[in-house]
Amino acid sequence: MRPRSFIDRATKWCYNSSMEARKTVVCKGLFGEAVEVPVNELRFRPSVHGILIQDSAVLLCPQWDGWDYPGGGIDLGETLDEALVREVKEETGITIRKERLLHVSDNFFQPTFTKEQHWHGIKIYYACSYVGGSITADGLMEHEKEYMKIAEWIPVGKIAELKFYNQVDNGWLIDLAMKAAAV
Repeated sequence: MRPRSFIDRATKWCYNSSMEARKTVVCKGLFGEAVEVPVNELRFRPSVHGILIQDSAVLLCPQWDGWDYPGGGIDLGETLDEALVREVKEETGITIRKERLLHVSDNFFQPTFTKEQHWHGIKIYYACSYVGGSITADGLMEHEKEYMKIAEWIPVGKIAELKFYNQVDNGWLIDLAMKAAAV
């Protein structure tokens, strides 16, 4: 028997009075709050995130009281490469090149800016290399400025001490990125 995944645990079957199955999922908010949502009310939101490591430090974006990798939603008609380069540039001022796919995961979440939307997120993580630019917050959207600060280079050795706003094993992911950079 296979181990139950997060999705298995978060998904439950409900039956209406006519005994037809209706699937719901539990969406998590940023601070752990949970709400059960019918699948037909979910919005699909793929996103792409870049992991850039230089001189044993990783480029991270401070958000609320924690951290995350630069990246975000893929716009309709936009390729993965275009979205990755755009998002990292907007959030950090740095121009990158996509190098290697590191990890793909999914989650069900409620964005912070609305209680009416619930998303099925697909998160795609890539190792990246530096092309140019310097760190700035000039590309942040107005709503991002409410919770995000200017990106920082964080020593890889401090990663285990940080609070992240993602559901991935960050030590493992950064280790993968470092191995990809060494190839």
